[in-house]
Amino acid sequence: MVRERRKVLIIGLADSVHLGRWLSQFSAEEIDFYIFPSKKYRNVHKLTEILIKESECAQYVLLSPIKNRFFFGYLDFIYFEIFGKLLKKFTRVFFLTHLLQHEKYDYIHAIEIQGAGYLIDNLDLEVIKNQKLIVTNWGSDIYYFSKFPEHVVRIKSLLSKAKFYSAECKRDYVLATAFGFTGEVLPCIPNAGGFNLEVIRSNALLTSKRQKILIKGYGGTFGRADIIIPLLPKILKVHPEFRVHIYSVTDDVLKIIDSLSSEVKSKIRTTTNRDRISHAEMLVEFATSRIHVGCSESDGISTAFLESIVMGSYPIQTNTSCANEWVDLGVLASVVKLNSDEILDQILIALKDDQLVDIAAEVNFNLALKHLDYRVIQEKALDFYK
Repeated sequence: MVRERRKVLIIGLADSVHLGRWLSQFSAEEIDFYIFPSKKYRNVHKLTEILIKESECAQYVLLSPIKNRFFFGYLDFIYFEIFGKLLKKFTRVFFLTHLLQHEKYDYIHAIEIQGAGYLIDNLDLEVIKNQKLIVTNWGSDIYYFSKFPEHVVRIKSLLSKAKFYSAECKRDYVLATAFGFTGEVLPCIPNAGGFNLEVIRSNALLTSKRQKILIKGYGGTFGRADIIIPLLPKILKVHPEFRVHIYSVTDDVLKIIDSLSSEVKSKIRTTTNRDRISHAEMLVEFATSRIHVGCSESDGISTAFLESIVMGSYPIQTNTSCANEWVDLGVLASVVKLNSDEILDQILIALKDDQLVDIAAEVNFNLALKHLDYRVIQEKALDFYK
């Protein structure tokens, strides 16, 4: 018997590379994806746009009240962010309610809790109670926001309506259960999918020969690049041969970088969170960096941590993530506290010890073959929309 095509409503961040990578895993499946943006955006991410235009088996449709793909983001902003605040009829909740009253989907998948999840939670219970709702936890959706009573109420409400739950950390499954989730758990896998490790292996550069330090430069609510940046004068004094690339830099961190001496700044390349750097280009940055440093108040695995593993860049990550779960699997990395002295010590060790970074690159790549190859992740991801 030929199986009917499945219909899946995706609610998520239209401009996210992680959403694009997730959706691309299903391009050969008999699934029709209908994508509704959970928040305002400027442009649909290029990877998702390619899926919308070129997919031959799975179909991808971006839902919008105004059908003009060249101006989707701008029209979305005008419709929902401007008119929506003036007239209740022009809200994302109103649009979704109308959609679900007239369309039937095999699954509704809210990808990321504070945007997509809360949007679903705002719907009338009658609209959602008989739906197969999947809630996917990104990054700090539960771990960080569980500190705030008003968010705990909303998270519990959402999870009570969900039939399925997924996350990329074992930590978050425990938290979801503690918050009352009683449905079916889906595989614990990276929320952006896996990596083409055959291509990566063929382009590998010996880690000890690399002379670049890669730093995630975000601040804001979660990022703590403000701890790392002031360490650079000391690091570059000990290792003047190294250059630094600080990426995803937010405005608050940019001010800290600007305060450094001209001598130190001459060795730093900065790309902001507004610069358009493709995922492939970022992988090249990881492939040519000796270490990657990620420092945050809260995180999931951290996609950058995984990219370090597969590209041979020695990972230094704060213990506010769940990187420790990968160390338990055998990954060689430095999982550190939010402490500048400890972070500095681990950076200097990794910049000096050639044997450490080369052995780590080999061990980590072999573990990536078992746990992070795109075919391994894709096989598990296919369980989501059975």
